[in-house]
Amino acid sequence: MALIISIVSLFMLSNCDAVDAIKGTDEPDDLQKIQTLHPVLLNGKWGYITNNGEMSVAPQFDEAKDFKGGFAAVRKDTEWGYISETDGSLTIPIQFSVAGDFSNGLALAQLPNQLYGFIDSTGNFAIEAQFEFAGSFNENLAAVRSDGLWGYVSTDGNVAINLEFSQAKAFSNGYAAVDTFEGWVYIDNTGAVAINTGFQVADAGNFAQGLAPLQTNDGWGYIDENGIPVINPKFTQAGSFSEGLAWVMDDEYFGYIDQSGETVIPYQFAEVKAFNEDFAAVRISRDWYYIHAETGTIAFNQPFDAAESFRNGIARVRIGDDENARYGYINTEGEYIWYPTR
Repeated sequence: MALIISIVSLFMLSNCDAVDAIKGTDEPDDLQKIQTLHPVLLNGKWGYITNNGEMSVAPQFDEAKDFKGGFAAVRKDTEWGYISETDGSLTIPIQFSVAGDFSNGLALAQLPNQLYGFIDSTGNFAIEAQFEFAGSFNENLAAVRSDGLWGYVSTDGNVAINLEFSQAKAFSNGYAAVDTFEGWVYIDNTGAVAINTGFQVADAGNFAQGLAPLQTNDGWGYIDENGIPVINPKFTQAGSFSEGLAWVMDDEYFGYIDQSGETVIPYQFAEVKAFNEDFAAVRISRDWYYIHAETGTIAFNQPFDAAESFRNGIARVRIGDDENARYGYINTEGEYIWYPTR
């Protein structure tokens, strides 16, 4: 990867040819065959557009989340409901104080002044509201907390893994990181310890692409699914791998490494996000840009005040500060398919 030594050189390098297609597709227009909806702000209200930039759900909400599992949480005043991605209708009435993403057919939800439970696509509680806190379902299990201890429930509402951990993270690649009296270990979906590194672990991240980041006294490094350290712990921070790359931080700046631990995009960014659909959002000084996975260089010249990951060929960007924020969407050529509005 070319070393980017200044903002000027970043702009010069940004003229490199862009990859035509998202990984895993055969043609550049494959993304256009999959219509998804994306939240957009217009005249102070949120609605949804297609990934072609066409209005699909009229702006009417005070806040709107991305679609997950066929539904998107939307807020009016202080309460939340859900609209369907099929027709954009308000399928689950606005009534919740907390509304999580749908996954495995269920979503974490809380009615005002009540405990947490999980609702189904009708909006009814399929798993009774009984938890102090909970996470979303992943791989058919969700972390839940009662009496200060964490465990896991299955989609039928039964306790699948006893509530006995001080912390518990989502399942990923068949494993979940949990904090025990002996420190962090990884369990499988039966609750059995599947990976125990044999050394003290201060924090542990999710497995992705066969590796997981974890923190020791020496810093963050990575282990494989046998619990063997494969990238030495030396980083100040470290993220999970995505598209073969993971962001890591030295004492001050962020860069990206490959699965051998080699630095392929040098430390130079003030803030970063994971690669998705061949692009990653990165912050240089106050401005956000997008870099390309293949070259590690700036993909588009224009800076943004905030930038989100690409999703089905487009990415949401923000122009202006929080009080005067305008949101738009760009495509993989850096062109606006929805000019920033507020």
